[in-house]
Amino acid sequence: MKAIWLTSVALLLVAPVAMGTPEGDADRSSSLRWLRWVRWQPQGQWILFVRQGSDGNEMRIYKIRSDGTNLTVLSPASSKDSSPVWSPDGRQIAFISSTRGTANVYRMNADGTGVIPLGRHPGVLELARWLPDGRIVFLAHRGDGGPLLGTMDASTGAEERFWCGASQADWHPSGECVAISTPLRLNGALHWYILEVELTTKQRRQITFGEHVIDSAPRYSPDGEWIVFHSPSRSPTDSSVWLVRRDGTGMYCLPLGDGWDTEESDADFSPDGQYLAFARGEYEATDLYICRVDGTGLRRLTHFYPDGQAKGQDTLKVVKAAAVTKGQSRAFSAAKSAKPVQPAKPARRQQKRAEGAPFPWLAPPIPLRRTGAG
Repeated sequence: MKAIWLTSVALLLVAPVAMGTPEGDADRSSSLRWLRWVRWQPQGQWILFVRQGSDGNEMRIYKIRSDGTNLTVLSPASSKDSSPVWSPDGRQIAFISSTRGTANVYRMNADGTGVIPLGRHPGVLELARWLPDGRIVFLAHRGDGGPLLGTMDASTGAEERFWCGASQADWHPSGECVAISTPLRLNGALHWYILEVELTTKQRRQITFGEHVIDSAPRYSPDGEWIVFHSPSRSPTDSSVWLVRRDGTGMYCLPLGDGWDTEESDADFSPDGQYLAFARGEYEATDLYICRVDGTGLRRLTHFYPDGQAKGQDTLKVVKAAAVTKGQSRAFSAAKSAKPVQPAKPARRQQKRAEGAPFPWLAPPIPLRRTGAG
């Protein structure tokens, strides 16, 4: 089911509105639980994501190794956690939790322990990235205007400043600009495009164009030259994952061979820029996948039941919540070791070709597609 996606500023989720779901599949579609906020660890070993619970309200943070092993849930049951981001050294995770009704920012160790609050941040919507200089980029509603892009200290939570308006955004590796998703009016209609904002001058440059498009969730490649984004309306019969250069050239749809009922969301680059991790599924993006940046080597890393439970519960590590009294920060005990799920073995020819690749269980790395524009 390819869908027209509406951007929800309140949650910064891209929510699907079904168009022509076949009779008999409607119940199945409504029972599926989404997967969002896919974030690849800077060291490349782990991938974070958030999974919706069976009741439709629960949101729990998971991590899994990039070879598909060691699936671990970091949030306790009944949590409403969202928007996790890795620290630059991959040892900590910052995230938003609305479990107690008000959205607040927290920081924890990568194994789920040592959760501490990072102060109050009224109207916080999303964490975009944890920068090498110790700042966290976030989005928040303040006042009557739209969402604003700001930065805070990752150690104390002290807010530094707000830089510009944005609904969804990512920070360029150079620190000089940000990619944002924002609405622009064209021929009397509202469309969502990817723009780049220079932080010192506030000059905005439009990167994507077109009519009746909703381009969202931009993420820079590690070298800052490419942007991956989500756009379901550009190619109703193919992937919703698109890539474009910063100058707007070389835009192409990730060729995943989608049917009309396949959905993708929230793509992120591997730290070497050779692979993408994203959510994908039938009727709803319900599981985690990875592939090379040209769309080859597609591999499914998770297998969730429609009720949100992982297959093979003996392989799922659960970080159990410790008792928390009023006024205390959330605290967790470390996950117990469990027998990991073994990844599927690649074909002998693929295994031989993969030797020496950054991730040997995948196909060897390739450059991003080059076009006549450069």
